[in-house]
Amino acid sequence: MKVRALFRPLLCSVGLVALSQCGGGAEGPLVRDCTPRVWVAPSAPGAAVEVRGSWDGWVTPLRPAPSGYEGWHVLELSLPPGEYGYLLVEDGAERIDKTNPLTTFRDGKQEVSLLRVERCDAPELRVESAREVGPGEVEVRASFLALEPEVWLDPTRVKAATLAGVPLELRASDPSSGSFTLGARGLARGKHTVIVEAADGKGRAAGPVRASAWVEPEAASWDDGILYHLMIDRFRGDGGAALSPPPSPGVRAGGTLDGVRAAIEEGYFARFGVTALWISPVYLNPVEARPGRDGRMYDSYHGYWPLDSRGVEPRIGGEAAVRALVEAAHARGLRVLFDIVPNHVYEMNPRYAPRRRTGFYNDGPEACICGTDNCSWGQRIENCWFTPYLPDVRWQNAEAMWEGVEDARYWLEAYDVDGVRIDAVPMMPRAATRRIAAALRRSAGPDRAAFVMGEIFTSPGDGGIREIRYFMGPSGLDSAFDFPLMWALRDVVGAGRGSFREVERVFAATGAALEGSGALLARMVDNHDVARFMAVATGEEGNDPWTDGPAQPTDPEPYARLRLALSFLFSLPGLPVIYAGDEIGLTGASDPDCRRVLPADPALSAEQVATREAVARLGRLRRCSEALRRGERAVLATSDDADAALRRDASGRQVLTLFSRATEPLDLALPAEAAGAYVDALSGEALAVPAGGGTVRMPPLSARFLMPEGDPCLSVLAAP
Repeated sequence: MKVRALFRPLLCSVGLVALSQCGGGAEGPLVRDCTPRVWVAPSAPGAAVEVRGSWDGWVTPLRPAPSGYEGWHVLELSLPPGEYGYLLVEDGAERIDKTNPLTTFRDGKQEVSLLRVERCDAPELRVESAREVGPGEVEVRASFLALEPEVWLDPTRVKAATLAGVPLELRASDPSSGSFTLGARGLARGKHTVIVEAADGKGRAAGPVRASAWVEPEAASWDDGILYHLMIDRFRGDGGAALSPPPSPGVRAGGTLDGVRAAIEEGYFARFGVTALWISPVYLNPVEARPGRDGRMYDSYHGYWPLDSRGVEPRIGGEAAVRALVEAAHARGLRVLFDIVPNHVYEMNPRYAPRRRTGFYNDGPEACICGTDNCSWGQRIENCWFTPYLPDVRWQNAEAMWEGVEDARYWLEAYDVDGVRIDAVPMMPRAATRRIAAALRRSAGPDRAAFVMGEIFTSPGDGGIREIRYFMGPSGLDSAFDFPLMWALRDVVGAGRGSFREVERVFAATGAALEGSGALLARMVDNHDVARFMAVATGEEGNDPWTDGPAQPTDPEPYARLRLALSFLFSLPGLPVIYAGDEIGLTGASDPDCRRVLPADPALSAEQVATREAVARLGRLRRCSEALRRGERAVLATSDDADAALRRDASGRQVLTLFSRATEPLDLALPAEAAGAYVDALSGEALAVPAGGGTVRMPPLSARFLMPEGDPCLSVLAAP
């Protein structure tokens, strides 16, 4: 792109482009350039823009000089290592630098652009790629940035090994450019995190840096994945033991990390095509019960009250159990997302008392509880408290920002996990999640090795879409949960209200809003903070979660509605999410009833078993079909009760997806584009659509995934 070309000197200096684009070779090695620069593009030709910054107390405006790139000016500064804030001043008005996505805060209040000045007393290593190149074989490509042009990389001082201690050999090096390649063979299936070190001819060391490579992952990337979400306390006990329902929905049920590990090893997640696990927070939490927003007493079974911001809860197994779970997942090609809670701490967290009323937390005279009188969610969401015992971190404080970012990096590196789900994203300034994302992307190479997902809980409709878009983008979150689509599916398919046209409108509006952002939306029908889909389907979502939780349905209809909604979900681009219990149609009113334990197999009804088999088939189908994962999607027909779309991948393979929420058989009219001879991948039935178009009979509350006769995925699905 033209912009990247114009900014290549800057992008290379901060590591935002591949080093192969930055020169080197015959001109000599890449040399670290730590000179702090601010690039400025006036809003109009000839307009004067100045830079004012914290380096001199915001006193002296500085004028950038012409850069040699059309329309751009550059200000070079001489500053010691550290973080600085700055603003652009044009026509007397201050503004943030729109070309710089990272920000900080002036005097803990005004958001300003961030200028980070790195230490420059050692060479630097950057990972360009880390990938599987053959069965059990990985290669890591990296580049060495010298301190001075005359002193190059010393290949004899390159060292690399996996965290498990397997060494990598140096396969190629070019000291004149600083590039080198490392490799290892005979590696077992799973994730291999490599620690790379190097030094120059004078022995000055660079690194260590981390590189993550996978051998036979369940999915090559998150775009090809299926995510399973579970609450540790509600899933399984040690050894995979089934749990009894807790005596009260607000207390612990006894689930453990070892229960999750056992499920991984028995292949529970593999049956659904799952490629990644999102587990609830593992922080040490308080023992005492506390009143919730509803006045009821709750234990901290959920993990969202951090008593120790870097400690693991012993009641779920402690540090050793975390490592065992991650190792078991990685050995089977599964990625793991940790749930992190940077917005607040528990009041007895040792970090709180020494900093009380110091500006580190939003605990001054105006502190308030979200949703109470004069403390609306809409106006105070970034500084109100969830509850009186969860002090809200003030991210505008520089020390708080640094500590929160380092906490996120700690969890990623200490347990070698593959990304994070950030809780309560809108309750923090956007600067917080952008800084966390930047730190995690620097933590492990290559770029985007760490996946950053955010919880942006929204209401239905276009306002929710706009809120999600605000936090996304190349410098923002990689992913967020598609609440607007969830609400639409629950209404149209679960409750039988409205129209499939609204589902398609929401889906299209979300796609248009996020176009160009690079975002991968996580799509679900259920969530641990709302009544379950099954309760919506039975009209019981409004039941009291403490005294009137819905009974598990015996009527087949709500199960059929859930299977239909999940089928629609699995037909869409994005990252499908299975919330533990979806696979068996678990019901429940709102929190905490929506967090029931996963029943043991003997307790399942025939409809629950049928639902589990249907979800497993959907998972296998999506894993097999690139058209379903990545293909273009064209809507062929939509009405109140029915929907039809065509998914086609780059090779021309296609899947025709048909849906009916009608409670009677329905003839779905299809246009000429749908013509062909098909097999329904879900039922095995052979069907044909004539050349000029025609109708397909849809059973009540049903989905069809029509694949051309002979499609290889049909034989995969037919296999036992």
